[in-house]
Amino acid sequence: MDSDLSFRPLRFVAVLFACLLFASSARAEDPSTPIGAGTVLFDFEAEADVAAWSNVDVYALREAEAKASYDAAAKAAADPSKVKPYRPLVQPAKEPEVKIERTTEGATSGKHALKLTFAGGRMPTISTRSPLDDWRPYKTFSADVTADRTCMVVFRVMTGTGKYGTGWNEGCSRWEFAARVEPGKNTVVTDAPHRLWNAIFNKDVRTFEIYIYQPHEGETITIDNIRLSTEKPRTVSPFKDPCSEGLLKPFVPAGRYKVLGTDLEVRDVDDLADRLKDKWVKPENKTVEQVEGDIRADYEKIRKGRPKAVLVMLRDGQKGYDRADPDKAFAGWEDACTPSHVPMALTLGCFANNGRGGSVELSSRYRPAFLRVDLSSIPRDARILSARLILVRASEPGKDWDAKPTLFAAEPCNRPWKEVEVNVFEYAHDRFWNQYAAMDWDDDGDRTAVFLAYGPPGGKASSWDFTEAVRYWTDGKHPNNGFIPYCPGLQILSRECAQAENRPCLAVVYEPRE
Repeated sequence: MDSDLSFRPLRFVAVLFACLLFASSARAEDPSTPIGAGTVLFDFEAEADVAAWSNVDVYALREAEAKASYDAAAKAAADPSKVKPYRPLVQPAKEPEVKIERTTEGATSGKHALKLTFAGGRMPTISTRSPLDDWRPYKTFSADVTADRTCMVVFRVMTGTGKYGTGWNEGCSRWEFAARVEPGKNTVVTDAPHRLWNAIFNKDVRTFEIYIYQPHEGETITIDNIRLSTEKPRTVSPFKDPCSEGLLKPFVPAGRYKVLGTDLEVRDVDDLADRLKDKWVKPENKTVEQVEGDIRADYEKIRKGRPKAVLVMLRDGQKGYDRADPDKAFAGWEDACTPSHVPMALTLGCFANNGRGGSVELSSRYRPAFLRVDLSSIPRDARILSARLILVRASEPGKDWDAKPTLFAAEPCNRPWKEVEVNVFEYAHDRFWNQYAAMDWDDDGDRTAVFLAYGPPGGKASSWDFTEAVRYWTDGKHPNNGFIPYCPGLQILSRECAQAENRPCLAVVYEPRE
């Protein structure tokens, strides 16, 4: 088989974004590691250092930008009378104001620090003029933050041409660093704005801004010793921005992936793709009915040798899965995706949850999808004989889809994510991933370095061997927190799909141990 880039999901993403997205290859370690001498931006030793900060209404600024863009386009229109009236943006309510004070609490450099007290909100922001307008010589940004709980503190840098909007160009016009901080003192460290923007970004820094994502009412943080260094950081803090210095490099485990059901151990999904490319067979464009027909035919073959074998179709709305109550409809699927991606500023501008959408995108590990199916109806001591995962495309396959090999892969998720709350920073409200987009395989990692299942996608309906995955979750050793799938260009119908037959389905054949 031709080693087409599209067969390698991570390389596909790299090619897609390489002209704009850059990433550091160093893994986050101890963020307290010294970063060397540099320039202190803010140390809050003088009253004026705090008085210079004020609340900023980001939503009002975003609205003003949108209106200005509309006015410019309307003015340039060939026939202004045909221009539709301006429609204001749909935005959250105005953020409650942040109380800004100078304090001796949490001071890490000198005797004073900046104390911020929040009154709730989504992203209440404070801003000040940057004391330095040229950041080009610097490679590291760091700050000391003291917090009472695990939370996400975000630092934003705006230039003279920077925008607050949520579109691609606006997201790429500013720099933001989302720092996950733990209770107590934290030194957060990341790459300073990267080389991609040096010519148009770093030499014209105007304002420096700080906010907390979804602060609790009445909570406080203190910040001190905000600084830049000309030395490259030896480590960076969560959340590590996948789009920073160097070519886009996906996070990968420190060790190797185990491929369930085989003796293979691979470095990453690209390595797996390379090993499988000579075995690739052109897929068929089958309907759901045809795929299910194949599954039932295989089941009949199994029953010839194992007459007690049972086939269950685990699909929301479908009956017959519960032998004790055959008329009971299954309702055990959960699915969600995170419709945002790097760079971090774009992520923060538009990151969201799509747990109630009609489809789920599997394309990129940087905006991951999450699927989970309840397996509790399968007897604990049952012998899993076979399983097939069925997913249906949300649209017709593209031109020459069957001639451009792509690879589906699924990794086990280790966090109890919530369908309507999970995003690239949280697996549930106030419960944060170890790393951006759950890209972490360390001890107590967000994922485990295991490929539960893999294979090329099909046409309208795709089906993959999920036998080892079901065994993995039913062996009593691994909690079922679902899986994180990815496959270039694949968008599937979700459990909310109006046509029940097109919803995700797991067909399991098991033998009760009676």
